[in-house]
Amino acid sequence: MTQAPRPAPFFVGESTALDFLNSIATPRTVLYDWLETGPDLLDWMVTARLVTETEAASFRKPKARAELEDARHKIVAFRERFRGFIGDVCGRELADAAHPVIAEINTILARAPRFAQIEARAGLGTRPLALVDTHPMTGPRDLIVRLALAAAHLITEADFRYVRNCEGPTCSLYFLDISKNHKRRWCSMEVCGNRAKAAAHRKR
Repeated sequence: MTQAPRPAPFFVGESTALDFLNSIATPRTVLYDWLETGPDLLDWMVTARLVTETEAASFRKPKARAELEDARHKIVAFRERFRGFIGDVCGRELADAAHPVIAEINTILARAPRFAQIEARAGLGTRPLALVDTHPMTGPRDLIVRLALAAAHLITEADFRYVRNCEGPTCSLYFLDISKNHKRRWCSMEVCGNRAKAAAHRKR
């Protein structure tokens, strides 16, 4: 029996860091991992707009294969440590800066190459020039920096009382509830919400 093709990755988290957690998921009964290979990792990060295709292109070359695979292993391991952290702190205010995962993120960011540049900024009503903080990609090992930076933005900017796990009985997807009344229950209506409604209808 031919296995069904893997669906497109889920970007329902309202946060790149939570979408990173959702790069492995069981939305129904099948486990999907969108970071199974080095090229998978690059595809996901391009789709998530964490790297550009131009940045990823050199990492797709055969000579970078081993380093890319090593980077992928480190990223997948970081993903699971970050998942444990989110599971521990979601649903309540976050104030503990001493958590080991926060220390790990700080360590990744501290050793990352970076520089600032003045660039033109588009948009009416804004200053025409902006100082942009840039984290260049010198090798596949730097991919984790973009993910750590996304995690740092979530940790410092989100209200963790509204970081939630989908209420679908088998769903593992996380999201930041930014709805007006903070009553969101599902990763999405298409994936879990409609199934829950159908189940409730059958029960009635």
